[in-house]
Amino acid sequence: MLKKVTLKSILFLLLVACSGDDILPSGTELLTNSNLSFYPDSVFPWTNSQLGDIKIGVSKEVFMTGNRSLFIENLDSLIAPSGTWTQTYSGPMPSPGSSVELTAFIKGVNVKNRTEGRVGVAFRAYPASDRNGSAGVTLNLQGDFDWTLVRATLDDFPADADFIIVNLFYPSLTTGTIYFDEISLKVK
Repeated sequence: MLKKVTLKSILFLLLVACSGDDILPSGTELLTNSNLSFYPDSVFPWTNSQLGDIKIGVSKEVFMTGNRSLFIENLDSLIAPSGTWTQTYSGPMPSPGSSVELTAFIKGVNVKNRTEGRVGVAFRAYPASDRNGSAGVTLNLQGDFDWTLVRATLDDFPADADFIIVNLFYPSLTTGTIYFDEISLKVK
C-alpha cells in the first residue's frame, strides 16, 4: 500500500539525511509554506508585526497560486505605520560560500510611497557580524501593478550562520495594499 507523501515527510527526511556538515543540494527549499496553502486554516510559520495602525493579514480573495496570500494595507495617508511578515529558518545551513536566493511575487493596489521607503523583501543569515550575511531588494512600484517577481541573492553564504530570517516589508509613509505570494528561499 502506498502512503501519501506530504511536505512534512519530505522535510523530515531531508533533516534526517542532512546532519552536521552535509551539503544542502542545489534547489533545496528552506522555507515552509511558501505558497501559504500548506495548512487549511493557517499561514504558519509566517508571523507578522506592525508599528502603528495598519491592516496586516491573509487574503483568500487575492492570490497567485494556492488559495491565499499575505497582505499589508494602509489606506490612511495621514498616518505612517509600517508592517512586516517574517519567517525564520533554523534547519541545516547552506554550505559556506554558496549562493542562496529569495524570490517572491508581489501585487499592489493603489500603492503610493511618500518618501524613499520602498516595499521589499530581504533575508539575513545570523549571527553574521556584517552586512555580507544579508540580501534584499526594495522596489519603487506605484499605483496598481499585477504579480511581479522580485529576487534577492546572497552569493557568499557566511560560515557562522545558525539561522536565517526572511522579511517581507511595507515601509512607513506608504499607502495602498501589497500582496505577497510564492515566497521561496532556495540554495542555488
